[in-house]
Amino acid sequence: MDARLIDVAALATTLGKVTGVAEVLTAPEAMKPWQNDQWWYAVAAAAAGQPISRPDVVVRPTTPEAVAEIVKIANQVGVPITPWGGGSGVQGAANANRGGIVLDLKLLNRVRHIDHQSLTCVVEAGKICKEFEAELNAQGLCFTHYPASTEWATIGGCIAARGSGVLSSKYGKIEDHILSLEFVTPTGELVHTPAVPRHAAGPELTQMLVGSEGTLGIVTAAVVKLRKLPTKRVFGVYSFANLKDGVEAGRQIMTSGLRPAVVRLYDAHAAAHSLARAVEHPLPDVTLVLMFDGDYPDLVDLEAAKAFEVCRANRGTELPAKLAELWWERRYVFYYPPYAPELPSIWGTIDVVADFEHIEDVYYEATKAIRAAVPEQWDLSLNTHFSHWYEWGSMIYARMKIPTGPADLAEAKALHDAVFKAGTEAALKAGAVLNDHHGVGMRLAPYMQQQYGVGMDALRRIKTALDPKGILCPGKLGL
Repeated sequence: MDARLIDVAALATTLGKVTGVAEVLTAPEAMKPWQNDQWWYAVAAAAAGQPISRPDVVVRPTTPEAVAEIVKIANQVGVPITPWGGGSGVQGAANANRGGIVLDLKLLNRVRHIDHQSLTCVVEAGKICKEFEAELNAQGLCFTHYPASTEWATIGGCIAARGSGVLSSKYGKIEDHILSLEFVTPTGELVHTPAVPRHAAGPELTQMLVGSEGTLGIVTAAVVKLRKLPTKRVFGVYSFANLKDGVEAGRQIMTSGLRPAVVRLYDAHAAAHSLARAVEHPLPDVTLVLMFDGDYPDLVDLEAAKAFEVCRANRGTELPAKLAELWWERRYVFYYPPYAPELPSIWGTIDVVADFEHIEDVYYEATKAIRAAVPEQWDLSLNTHFSHWYEWGSMIYARMKIPTGPADLAEAKALHDAVFKAGTEAALKAGAVLNDHHGVGMRLAPYMQQQYGVGMDALRRIKTALDPKGILCPGKLGL
């Protein structure tokens, strides 16, 4: 059903009667904070007075039972629902592109229980990552999931996007932190998955929800792994004359069984223009930032020393470790003003992931295609780094910025789309997977068929079986 045919006043009245609903908004001005996420086109379109997202109703529940009741009402009426966490995503997943209900989950923000024996925690989906970490730190604990958007990203949003944090090379992405989920199905049932993820009691429902971007269910709470705050950190920085040596050093570190908490390899341009600015030190070459942490100082020292040996064996030149410490202290500045791009700039990130066999080809083919897609009249800046390393490969994070693009929104979008089409298709052709941790949303939805092939039919059948009326996040993930 077209959400525009819905009696909004009647729907708002019905939603307002649900026990556990704190607020229902219908006035356009009041709903502006839920109008768009951080996808460049959504931001630019809203600023131009042409928002791509026009929710009819914003509803703010405080309990999982209220979420379930809201979903049941949406099914009865036939109106779309778009869950909203912190609105920090960059792919358009949180935009109500077909109107309907925006379901703001930020009032589900309790830490329900901390199990100090098992080092687990039950936390609700609307909890802001930074606030969650602060509460844990006060008790000598940590979550070790630190996305760049930690200031306003929520736990549920991280789960929905299959997100990652700066310590993922040791502690894993969000899926590695999740033991169990509480979620509402597309037809309004409240489900609790098995209490632990390692079992043989049938398929694992938990991981089906992780990365589903709200299309298969709405996460209301999670059981997550905790850790004790590390007692020691060791930092290191090495420069390399070429990218190949830097990648090889990272590969050998990860495949040798060493587990750095941070592995970030910046190409020469990113080192000189992005990293150097943050640490206030010239860095003209490919630069590798490393950090090891843990509870046993001798083990941390030994692991770091072995990694530094690998760097030197690959012709790395040691730089002052203080630079890595400065990066750690300032690690979020890249994503906020004055470092973060703002309108009228055009910006965006292509973050793909590949195994070590293909990683260099992906880097060269994708960056070459991105540069070729931007006419010389526009001053393209392309900063690329490798982070979120695995035993088998790494992510490539290509961040592009055009300081002043076309004034016309349609022309600017065409340029933006051309860059993403060129970079994404080149990366896929070279052996990459579509996205590492930002998700798919609306921006990458057109490439899902290319990524999955006939497997996309299976995803569509799962979606249809779980969400027969298609009310949850229609159009997202290409579904």
